[in-house]
Amino acid sequence: MYPMMVDISKRKVVVVGGGKIATRKLQELMRCGAQPTIIAPVVSPEILEWAKNGEVVLFKRTFRSGDLEGATFIFSCTDDQATNQAVRSEIGPDQFLNDTTDRTNSDFINLATLRREDYLLAVSTFGNDPRKAKRLLHEIAEKINPTQA
Repeated sequence: MYPMMVDISKRKVVVVGGGKIATRKLQELMRCGAQPTIIAPVVSPEILEWAKNGEVVLFKRTFRSGDLEGATFIFSCTDDQATNQAVRSEIGPDQFLNDTTDRTNSDFINLATLRREDYLLAVSTFGNDPRKAKRLLHEIAEKINPTQA
């Protein structure tokens, strides 16, 4: 894995799924400047609110062939294996997939992050133990600035 920061505000981002994991991913994507497209038959109240406010584009339906056209980053956040497989089968050579159900199917994984006004900390366990990554992140933050960790 090659760590890097990407300006996603200049890229099309598609999130397939509308549950708890999708909602969490969307919060960070929007925070980083993306206006994601969400494709899901059922979505969280937060996603409905974001769609109502124009912060995201919502297609309240199941995933269809062609939905990933023009997207650079795709997040598959469903617990439906058939949908996840359909998403994987649509990925093109210039697209990057984050399959939240199986990191071995992913082209990239997210790091645990902690943002402050003047810095960003990021820690990864290569997707093996997200809880450990968060714990390490907060331990580092505590050493840097004990009052804000």
